[in-house]
Amino acid sequence: MNRKPIIIGSGQYNYDIIKLREYPNGFVVGKKNPYVEKTLIEEVGGTCGNVMCILANLGWDVRPQVKLINNEEGKKLADSLIQFGCNPLYISLVDNGGFSGMLCIHRKSRKTGEHELGIRGFGPNGSQFRKITELRARDEVPALLNTMTEIPNIYFFDHNEAGPRQIAKELRSRGTLIYYEVENNRDWNKFIKSVEVADIVKFSDENVPDITFCADYKNKLFIQTQGSKGLRFSLCGGEWVHLDPVKVDTVVDWEGCGDTISAVFINELNKIGLPKVSELTEEQVLTALGVAVEKAALCTQYYGSKGWLKSK
Repeated sequence: MNRKPIIIGSGQYNYDIIKLREYPNGFVVGKKNPYVEKTLIEEVGGTCGNVMCILANLGWDVRPQVKLINNEEGKKLADSLIQFGCNPLYISLVDNGGFSGMLCIHRKSRKTGEHELGIRGFGPNGSQFRKITELRARDEVPALLNTMTEIPNIYFFDHNEAGPRQIAKELRSRGTLIYYEVENNRDWNKFIKSVEVADIVKFSDENVPDITFCADYKNKLFIQTQGSKGLRFSLCGGEWVHLDPVKVDTVVDWEGCGDTISAVFINELNKIGLPKVSELTEEQVLTALGVAVEKAALCTQYYGSKGWLKSK
């Protein structure tokens, strides 16, 4: 029996509530239209949460690393991860843990009548502020690393704090492939420190529009998603290679497409033996990303970030 590849993921784990707003009396642009809201989905979300759950569905041994508040909300988020097939080994429930909720409402724009997505975050115990906690670098990270009896094939992180960076640095020294998904680069110093400990760095053109810094690194794979224009990548200091998106007639929900690309790309790399970045060819990257882009197009046909999994 083949051993499942192991991935550990630190970062954004949301509890998503996805609703659809319907207008029983019709919709008139510029007017205040009566509506009813139907809850479609309640489940784990967030960048890291989506990538972990997709890979669990694809057969990986997925070990989310997340410190959740020890109350009903934290337990609900932990339970959702487990329901998707994730291994709870590094899920902790503690009094000072975090909880990040996200209310997503699909509705029509009052100004244009076009489909839009309203998003509002919320935190534990009714707070309007999400609470996210990372492991402390000085003591909690060493404690976590000391408990690891198996070295993961991949470590995925999307927060640029000291804790995840330290985990990435240590696991990279042990042979783990490090994948950094850029949530934001508002703190450029932390962003660059995260880039330096990673093998693969993926970001959107909204988060990181200026790619000139990539030329300073000859040992990494950079991937920049460009929305409706597709994506491009640069392997080990090479020229940027562009990949067109897969066209779809109607987009139902665009949230989670980038997470789908990351998860499917990682899965495709596993099919060719998870080579080191220095051993990858542009053709291999192009082929793997091609599959990922196809699944991202499929993702847009379903509500929620993971609805497409039911079709595979």
